[in-house]
Amino acid sequence: MTSVVAVLREGMLLVLLLAAPVLVAALIAGIVSGLLGAFTQIQDPAVSLVPRVAAVGAAIVLFAPSIGHQLAAFATHLWPLLTAASGGA
Repeated sequence: MTSVVAVLREGMLLVLLLAAPVLVAALIAGIVSGLLGAFTQIQDPAVSLVPRVAAVGAAIVLFAPSIGHQLAAFATHLWPLLTAASGGA
């Protein structure tokens, strides 16, 4: 039972770690576009949405290799536990 809790904890921490770059990129782009909209007094929703979408897309492209490597390492760590729990079939 302890190993299940440890694996769940590790998985939740991995989710937070992998989502952080995308969320930070969206946050920074939202702040910058919000300031730009406030300074120019443009209230068009596209002015705020387009930079955030572009920042999230760029973050995904930039961090995809790292995210994939970390997910593969977690799956490699998790696979023997799953086969042992299922009876080694």
